[in-house]
Amino acid sequence: MKIYLVFMLAAVAVCQAQVKNPVLKASSKICYIKEGNEEKTKWYLDPKAKPDLYVTNKSPKEKIVAFYTNEDSISIKLKPGKKFDFTVLLNNTDTCFTRVECPPLKNFSKLKPEIHDTIPFVLSEYNNIIFKVKLDDKETLDLKFDSGTSDFLLTNEILNQLKLNSLKGHSFKLGNQIWKNQEIFPVELSGQGTVGRFGWNLFDGKIVEIDYDKKIFIIHSKLSKRNKEYTKLDMEFTRTLFCIQGNLQINNTAYKGRFLFDNGYQRTVMLDQQIMREQQYPKESLPVIKKVILKNGQGEEIPVITVKNEKFYLGDLCLNDVPVQLLATGNPAQFKTHILGNEVLKRFNTILDFQENKVYLKPNSLWNESYTEGS
Repeated sequence: MKIYLVFMLAAVAVCQAQVKNPVLKASSKICYIKEGNEEKTKWYLDPKAKPDLYVTNKSPKEKIVAFYTNEDSISIKLKPGKKFDFTVLLNNTDTCFTRVECPPLKNFSKLKPEIHDTIPFVLSEYNNIIFKVKLDDKETLDLKFDSGTSDFLLTNEILNQLKLNSLKGHSFKLGNQIWKNQEIFPVELSGQGTVGRFGWNLFDGKIVEIDYDKKIFIIHSKLSKRNKEYTKLDMEFTRTLFCIQGNLQINNTAYKGRFLFDNGYQRTVMLDQQIMREQQYPKESLPVIKKVILKNGQGEEIPVITVKNEKFYLGDLCLNDVPVQLLATGNPAQFKTHILGNEVLKRFNTILDFQENKVYLKPNSLWNESYTEGS
């Protein structure tokens, strides 16, 4: 009986130890966080924050998050909607209460009545998907949908004209969809013919259908049938954005990589320097089409060389002789990925399923249209 009691007490002690938050040591505020197979992200400890919160990228399934100080590390398994608390003792004096949190998944499929909101758009000569969007039920603004960004962004020029008292607490209306209490993020530039843009996350938990043939944008709360003619690809979320997998091919050699799904980028495919180096992509042997200077949303100039790539695969779909852009500077996405733009994406009628986190693509009437870069 006494031996049994000892074992019971030992088991209780182990359980209590497991419940207690782990403590890591550090002598530097600089830490790193790694989500799954992603590269490490720099993180700065803040003893004043209680807790010091890191929110992971959206993930449809359990993921492993590793946290590194200069002296210690911990590996955490997180499911959507879950969090994990631990403590970092900085220089043996400052206690940093730290939390890693995976955002919950949104899903409006059970919404009653169902939403099927059809909204017309203009596809500009610069490949911008332009909508009429109502701001605060007063101003009507020309904004573009940009899957390579999030939230609402307006140019400094239009913000100066609007003379808003604050950038917070605004409402936007697109079709029958209304977003309240939104913050506006200022940018220097937007696509031609627009004064700003809005991102993919406004439709999280819903399904967006982009029909370039009919020039309509359909927002669904539920979509039970998906045409079998569509090619299905997984969304891979990183840094609040999503990518898909694709293959560049030259002389029967495939260069597999991920591509930021960015219909806000007006051109074809911008290739990442680091990926090209790692894969020994033969850029020097490809025919040069043109050399230009582009500007990003902050107005910064980016030298770009356009070359012709032999084949480009998305699933089983293949585009031939696609012009691709080679950067002379760092990737504007600020993480390792190629960037897939709307000069390519407009050739597919598209379903963006933010419930199952899938992309569906089907060639449309623009499939054989000449590339602007090739002219």
